[in-house]
Amino acid sequence: MSRISIKNINFSEKKVIVRLDLNLPLKDGQIQDVTRITRIIPTLKTILATNPKYIVILSHLGRPKPKPQTQWDKNDSLEPIASALQELLGHSVIFSNKQIGPDLYQELNTLPNGSVLMAENIRFYSGEEENSNDFSKQLSQLGDMFINDAFSCCHRVHASVVGITKYLPSYAGLCLDKELSVLENILVNPKRPVVGIVAGSKVSTKIDLLLNLLNKLDYLFVGGGMANTLLCAQGYKMGGSFVENDRLGIAEAVLQKAKNSRCELLLPIDAVVAKKLEPNISTQVVSIDMIDADQAMYDIGPKTLERLQNILKLCKTVLWNGPVGVYEVSPFDQGSNIIAKSIAQRTQIGKIISVAGGGDTIAVVGENSADFTYVSTAGGAFLEWLEGKVLPGVEALESINEQKLVP
Repeated sequence: MSRISIKNINFSEKKVIVRLDLNLPLKDGQIQDVTRITRIIPTLKTILATNPKYIVILSHLGRPKPKPQTQWDKNDSLEPIASALQELLGHSVIFSNKQIGPDLYQELNTLPNGSVLMAENIRFYSGEEENSNDFSKQLSQLGDMFINDAFSCCHRVHASVVGITKYLPSYAGLCLDKELSVLENILVNPKRPVVGIVAGSKVSTKIDLLLNLLNKLDYLFVGGGMANTLLCAQGYKMGGSFVENDRLGIAEAVLQKAKNSRCELLLPIDAVVAKKLEPNISTQVVSIDMIDADQAMYDIGPKTLERLQNILKLCKTVLWNGPVGVYEVSPFDQGSNIIAKSIAQRTQIGKIISVAGGGDTIAVVGENSADFTYVSTAGGAFLEWLEGKVLPGVEALESINEQKLVP
């Protein structure tokens, strides 16, 4: 049974529990990026439009250790998030620091129809990360319907993501449903040819991702430190470049998998090198087989970029995860910037469907004001889905007993 979206659900007089991911970056109590709020506004407005009794929002912020209520740290409080949500939603949002249990149940039952209440940080409770049955039941008593609109939490076996679905009719929010639909269209039923651009420092952390994508894509370009290790496994001398020498066997497995698949594995053919990783340091462009012992590769070179741009012109779908160079240090951000702009240009003229995900990739896309078809705000869940893993939060929505669902 597939997940059921909220698009055609009537929430009139219903007490609706909504799990969101409002784990936003804060600095001195100020929110630095509200993207995750803007993404979930349509779900909340859709529910409010059908006159629910109330909406109670569950979310986490940071990684606080579970504590008694008297020891809850204000630095981990969702209160500033509630204020920002109220402004962007254009609807009153009540923040409650009452403990989940009789006190919060009583507060909810006194609310006027159509109220929105945000409960305090769900990770203050030990039962959340333990996926405790008792805590899951407590959560279910907050309402009579559950909506998960936190795709970025779906790789967690937590009470507010998985456990609660055992006790309530449960549905996919609009943001979660859209994210899954986009990802399914890329890997399950994509417009071909499809190219993936994957980079990162360690091939060992993305081995499952690479092996799965080699089964799904037509082209796979690997950059960053991951490429260094793969190139080293091919016999290239990488100088002072970061290489996982103890993972060359993993790299060889990826190379062998590529030989046996229909996907063409692409690696850098030239490099931007320097003797130190410093801002605005003197650099040199060299062929991949000409890196000196005292040089290190910090970005891909112009011939590699040209080759990748030519591949993009052939493809109808692109998936991007990870800057291809040391993006944080100029001038080694140029390769990633050029890729972002190239993909955005082809997206804007309707030649390619583009999806990006991962924190650093999102930063590249944002700083270049690049217009992609979809940018995922999820981190671990995005990667695990691309690795072909079952996400517990999604599985819980797909395997719900049909008799529990509200018509």
